[in-house]
Amino acid sequence: MNSNVRWKERFSLFMQEMQRYTRYIFNGHFVIVLVIGLGGLAYYYSEWVDTLDSSFPAALLLAVVMAIPLTNSPVYTFLKEPDMFFLLPVETKLNDYFRRSIRLSLVFQGYILLMFLAVSMPLYAAVEDGQLKDFFYLFAILLVVKYFNIRIKWSILHFQEDSVRHIDSVVRYLLNFGLAFLLFSKASIVFVFLLFAVLVVLFLYFEKTTKHKLLKWELLIELENKRMMAFYRFANMFTDVPKLKEKIKRRQWLNPVMSLVGYRHDNTYSYLYVRTFCRSSDYLGLFVRLTLIGGFVLLSLTSLIPQIIGAGLFVYVTGFQLIAIRRQHENMIWHDLYPISESVKNQAVEKLLTNVLIVQGVILAVVALFTNSLLSFAAVLAISIVMILLLRSYYAKVIRKLQHKWD
Repeated sequence: MNSNVRWKERFSLFMQEMQRYTRYIFNGHFVIVLVIGLGGLAYYYSEWVDTLDSSFPAALLLAVVMAIPLTNSPVYTFLKEPDMFFLLPVETKLNDYFRRSIRLSLVFQGYILLMFLAVSMPLYAAVEDGQLKDFFYLFAILLVVKYFNIRIKWSILHFQEDSVRHIDSVVRYLLNFGLAFLLFSKASIVFVFLLFAVLVVLFLYFEKTTKHKLLKWELLIELENKRMMAFYRFANMFTDVPKLKEKIKRRQWLNPVMSLVGYRHDNTYSYLYVRTFCRSSDYLGLFVRLTLIGGFVLLSLTSLIPQIIGAGLFVYVTGFQLIAIRRQHENMIWHDLYPISESVKNQAVEKLLTNVLIVQGVILAVVALFTNSLLSFAAVLAISIVMILLLRSYYAKVIRKLQHKWD
């Protein structure tokens, strides 16, 4: 078996899958919201940086943030479940395959590292008096550190025990934090070299320890599936993804929420969609994550206009992504037996989205009240209602298109 040919085939299939869905993700209105959101954040970030002086602990903050992409070092293997049986006999001949995977992982994650560093440079330049040449110097060192993190991560994946992987993540985060802090605080190159030497010793130790260990195929395939499922869940917010496998959890503590839906004939779909929202990790997790992130963003913004813009964007993005719940059960035939019209189903989805976004709007408004004033509370609540109305209008257009398709 030619492992290089096999790897090229897998990589080609992976890129085709990415291109297939990214054209739906980066459609017109999402790009507009993304550009407006990033532009607003960039403007207020630059305004905030201008208020800082040399007393601000920029090196500490940058080290905490930069250690995250350095430590998170997955290896993209593109393995599939049948490989556990068909490639296992030729495991010893797959060294070139996995070396290519490690190199590709460095390229992909090096780009992410570059983005993190680019965002960090204005703060570094303002507080630590950084220069343009420092950017290339820092990126070169951090990229080398990233390479050793990926190699260590690959060695750790040969261990079956979860505790080994958890301890490894903590140890590498502390090492990466120390290296980043020394670099951003312009410490002596001797201290940087000593800490880097510790990372290299750690790499050599795990390389020797796992030299004769066999691959943990189940673990590698599980991690690859998780990465693809995360992408599919995101893409499913914009288009149907047949390969998406959801995780459903009972969540008994949310039963009181489901009991709020009255036991009536016309509430059949309301109960179905509320239950779907509460038990699906995709929709509930999405709502919780965006609400928490939105709350933290509003906590960092103390002016009225930025808070209004931030709250509006988070409500819009949450609602736009939750619209995908309408397609959740379309591939199932059994509920077509319900003697209930499609309009009732559409109203149930609109009602669910409205209630969920009102809850989010109230939470963000309370955060605005805590950080600003009663005026901010009212303004954030008002912009949330405006976004809900816009989303209902957009949702109605989507339904008309789907109805035309079904007819």
